[in-house]
Amino acid sequence: MRRIPIETRVGAGAPAWIEVDLEAIAHNVRAFRSVLRPGCELIAVVKANAYGHGMVPVAQAALAAGARSLAVANVREGQCLRAAGIRAPILVVGPVDPGEAQQLFELDLVPGLGSRELARALAAVPGRVHPVHVEVDTGMRRHGVPAAELPALLRELRDRGRLAVQGVFTHFAGLEPGDLDGMRSQLGAFSAALAAVRDLGTPVQHAANSLATLLLPAAQLDAVRIGGGLYGFDPLRGHGPLRLRPALSLKARIRGLRDAVVGDAVGYGSTFVCRRPTRLALLPLGYADGLVRATWQGASVLVRGQLAPLAGLVSMNQTVVDVSDVPAAALGDEVVLLGAQGTRTIAAEDRVATGGSVYEVTSLLPANLPRVCVSASVSVSSR
Repeated sequence: MRRIPIETRVGAGAPAWIEVDLEAIAHNVRAFRSVLRPGCELIAVVKANAYGHGMVPVAQAALAAGARSLAVANVREGQCLRAAGIRAPILVVGPVDPGEAQQLFELDLVPGLGSRELARALAAVPGRVHPVHVEVDTGMRRHGVPAAELPALLRELRDRGRLAVQGVFTHFAGLEPGDLDGMRSQLGAFSAALAAVRDLGTPVQHAANSLATLLLPAAQLDAVRIGGGLYGFDPLRGHGPLRLRPALSLKARIRGLRDAVVGDAVGYGSTFVCRRPTRLALLPLGYADGLVRATWQGASVLVRGQLAPLAGLVSMNQTVVDVSDVPAAALGDEVVLLGAQGTRTIAAEDRVATGGSVYEVTSLLPANLPRVCVSASVSVSSR
């Protein structure tokens, strides 16, 4: 299938760049929608620059594929989406500084309300009645109103009359299929909290992330929040009902080649010493470009469809690759650090450090690293 560039900021001679497959984003949205119960809507989580993929084009592609609304971490991210012309509902799921209350409503963003301090600041903003989604803490102990305090808070908001409770949500702590019992417990606590406030209306209810959407169908309430799954990170690792498609590739071009002899050391700290005549290729990106040493040390990349290991420590802006087993490697060759080349693929899951998260691999790719969006069919016109 031919992929058509949507953005063309990356020229043929670009030293390093990210490719984002918007058709993969659309495929993943459609895949999750196919397993949702009738009436359940999909909220696309595009915080942290869409997990490093590029917030605006990903948001546009997700909405075009059927996402009902978007979720971001803070007011700044919501402002970026509004500046791009996106008019879909945007929920701020992270903590909001009370001093941002006025700006939040000017941008028509819906706050995730997790404290009485924020409630007071939001209620003081003049103008129309402002919608909010109240977050209930059912076990994360991070953000949100304790479940036992939900009835009192909702009554307080109703009596003030300045805020309309449009939604109520919680956040699961589980990361793995083995955390199912914990998610069930949290869902039970959330359901009990909601049962105690039935007399206060029926706001939109949402709890499930990508993992819970697949593993705990009972958590598919009025909406689900799909984050990692949107980008092709499968929480069930291929053992679930969906076949998700990774959307991001990280690429660079060889900018230098040199030969080294036995005993030559490579890079800072001389941690790599050549044990054979070695051909070294230089890539123009390093840990300042997201190649964190804890994640990338000892990794391999793809050169002319063959795996080639990194040599020595990753530097701030440069990385050296041992291409001794790729004798045809040449200046200007495209090197794939994440993604496919030939018959081989390097997945972000392959780069997870011990105790780390696959989301770190892409989310830490800086916004100033050029991105090119490609697609076979997706339109990314603003909406």
